Amino acid sequence: MQNIQIKTPLNVNVTIQHAGVGWRFLAFAIDVCVIIAYIWLLSTSFSMLGLSGEIWSQSPDNYYDFNTFLEIIYVILLFPVLFYSLWTESVFNGQTVGKMICKIRVVKLNGYHAGFPEYFTRWAFRLVDFWTGMFMILFFIPIFGQETGSILGVLMLFMSGFVAFFSIIRTKKSQRIGDIVAGTTVLKLVEKHSMDITILEDIRESYIPMYSQVIKLTDNDARIIKDTFVIARKNQDYATLKRLRVKLESVMEIEGRGGDAEFIDTVMKDFNYYTQKL
Repeated sequence: MQNIQIKTPLNVNVTIQHAGVGWRFLAFAIDVCVIIAYIWLLSTSFSMLGLSGEIWSQSPDNYYDFNTFLEIIYVILLFPVLFYSLWTESVFNGQTVGKMICKIRVVKLNGYHAGFPEYFTRWAFRLVDFWTGMFMILFFIPIFGQETGSILGVLMLFMSGFVAFFSIIRTKKSQRIGDIVAGTTVLKLVEKHSMDITILEDIRESYIPMYSQVIKLTDNDARIIKDTFVIARKNQDYATLKRLRVKLESVMEIEGRGGDAEFIDTVMKDFNYYTQKL
């Protein structure tokens, strides 16, 4: 698995593993299974309701009215399928059910968590990345006739997803076309809290802060610092720890004490102390 460099808004480069095409395909397959299971459960439930309606109705008119009502509700309940990746990534912070199981996540290339505009762009370009073959059927049949066009269309249907596949394996940051347009990529979460670590630190009531200048940092700054710190310390990336320390000292206009890791850890504890007091 290759590594990519993510440059955070604090101008610190973080080396982290991207999610390879295998993990992304597995997550996609799991999501398809979730969608199929949802549609099957929905269809089965409404079939049972339709049969019940036929038994209970006293007249044919009532029966057809009831079925029309069920059809409208059925179509409405299919909307979560159409917007599946959009709403799941928005609600679960860059993850679908498949991505959660495979421990991968959509993030922006600048270190921030992606937002709704990025998720919407990625969702819209799924038509190009994954479902190109389905739309080619509409063009093949008028050109080659129904029989030949259907055969070519089926072949293209099986090739749906190849656009995303080749884009992921050929781009430097493992991006499909939707990622390139949205400015995102998909990362492999090495550990549970790698990219969703809380900015809070465990501190005792008797804790005495050392750097009051931490109030110059925002919540987003603190979250990025914590993400960078955890990853760099885990990978023993001392160069990144040093750059992060220099940047913090510059922003806070101080000269820190102790080693790089000790200083950054103290800054995070102080930030938590002052934000709790506000």
